[in-house]
Amino acid sequence: MGIPSVFYGVEHLLHPAYVPGIPLQKLTPEWIYGRIFFSYFVGVVLILAGVCLLVNKKTRIAATTLGLTILLTVLWIYLPMLAAAPTHVVALNYFFDTLLFCGAILLLANAMGKETALTQS
Repeated sequence: MGIPSVFYGVEHLLHPAYVPGIPLQKLTPEWIYGRIFFSYFVGVVLILAGVCLLVNKKTRIAATTLGLTILLTVLWIYLPMLAAAPTHVVALNYFFDTLLFCGAILLLANAMGKETALTQS
């Protein structure tokens, strides 16, 4: 999860106009407030959490922070996009792809026991 997170984060910093989360060929809609700032923020979180996962430091908190950030992205960006076009199959795909990424990260965070998180600090 560390390598994709760093890669996705760099993509967000290079292309902030595209939807955050999983890099897609979809521009963030103009009507979403703070879209460019939010994309940069998600990019930085992805990079920092990915580096923490790669170097095995603060892994549980990094994975939890990353999972919650992606969950907020789903709720703030992808859910309104889905509500605007509920019959559009591509919007459903964007929503569930990003939600799946979030779930995988949160499962990873949950798999890291409290003992593991304390010994790695």
